[in-house]
Amino acid sequence: MSIPPTDSHTPLRPTEQLPIALFGGAVLSVRGPDGSIYLSIHDLCDVLGITFPAQRRRILSDEQLSPGMRQFRVRTSRGPSDQDFLELERIPLWMLRIQSRRVDAAVQDRVRYVQEYLRISVYAAFAQLIGLTEQSSRQIEDLAQLDAIDPSLQALAERQAALETSQERARTVWQTLRGDMDALRTRVRELEQALANKLTPAQRRVIYDMVHVWGHARAARDARLTPGTAIHACWALVTMRFRVTSYTDIPAGAYEECLAFIQDSYHALTGERLASSEQKSLEL
Repeated sequence: MSIPPTDSHTPLRPTEQLPIALFGGAVLSVRGPDGSIYLSIHDLCDVLGITFPAQRRRILSDEQLSPGMRQFRVRTSRGPSDQDFLELERIPLWMLRIQSRRVDAAVQDRVRYVQEYLRISVYAAFAQLIGLTEQSSRQIEDLAQLDAIDPSLQALAERQAALETSQERARTVWQTLRGDMDALRTRVRELEQALANKLTPAQRRVIYDMVHVWGHARAARDARLTPGTAIHACWALVTMRFRVTSYTDIPAGAYEECLAFIQDSYHALTGERLASSEQKSLEL
């Protein structure tokens, strides 16, 4: 059972937050108090090149998507910010309902491929549920086989009701154990990143915040750019500079170099100094 829609509740504080690479940009992810993962709707719209206000309205008006929408108070370079997020499990359904022709040309083909894959996967799951071929419906020789649909759907509804009851009990147990498990997960991730020479979550957050400040500065100086397109362009410059497909592939050893690149770019644009959150902490 998901947390109710964002408009009826005060913002939650995530137990953790991390920007992830997606479609050539970065999207902020958070973990809610119940352990569920959410992605920033605004960031998703930015990387896809679609309008945030329109998507937000569509999600709120959709009875299947709106229960997975929640507002979180997240940390940003400009201080705490209340932002809208969508539950990870509902992202595929939201993507299926996006009009791919409205998506930015740079990622349009990738979005279409994802939508087609999801469509095929949904039908395969439906066909498996009712005992039909998971391939084309042309392979169904007898229409009488479709009589199995209704009983199968009824059985599914009954199983789902029982599952939700058991999940609620499991969620209570999870809440009790979550603190220890979160600490253990954090330690495991730190060890894995040290072994893989990857940026730490803290370093990724610093880069994410600085790129957003840089992108907003570009948009403020160029009327042709929206903040979303400007931020996307900044991410492209970062990945090109370090010859990676995603900023998360930048090696930890190049972290300081990456900060310097962003700061130099910001200074060339504005004539001002851009301090990272780490530097700001030292200055306080």
